[in-house]
Amino acid sequence: MGLFGPDKITVTLDKYQYKPGDVIKGSVGLNLRKPIRARKLIVSLLGKVKTTHRDSKGHMHTEDVIVYDFTIPLDGENDYLSEMYTFEIKIQSDLLQMHSSSQQIQEILRAKLGTIGGIIGQMAVGGQGPVRWMVHAQLDIPMKLDVHKTQDIAISSS
Repeated sequence: MGLFGPDKITVTLDKYQYKPGDVIKGSVGLNLRKPIRARKLIVSLLGKVKTTHRDSKGHMHTEDVIVYDFTIPLDGENDYLSEMYTFEIKIQSDLLQMHSSSQQIQEILRAKLGTIGGIIGQMAVGGQGPVRWMVHAQLDIPMKLDVHKTQDIAISSS
């Protein structure tokens, strides 16, 4: 976008529908306005679940909880400007079985959020939605807002 546009990061994938055992092939492109010193550039396969629950005062809350996170580094501490990085992430062959039951999701919530996660799991009014899968790229910039981009994907057994 040049000097006056926003810093950009793009995630390009070979396809958007996968099965367990498949390899996600893609690239992360940076188009920054000026060179930026950053700690690292990472790409992740994330699974998020939307949970709905009531708090102790009876107010409804909805939040996304990460139930799966597989992250790989693409580059370390460096000056970044306009680069292209390719990556491959192999999807675990048992991924959907790991994240299919509400009891397993409640256990993950409890592990991530402690006791409050167990309460959320038990008090879920709308329950948990299905796992939303995505590929997320992030440039970790110290003392500034990170540059990041997420691309939704589908992972199904058929």
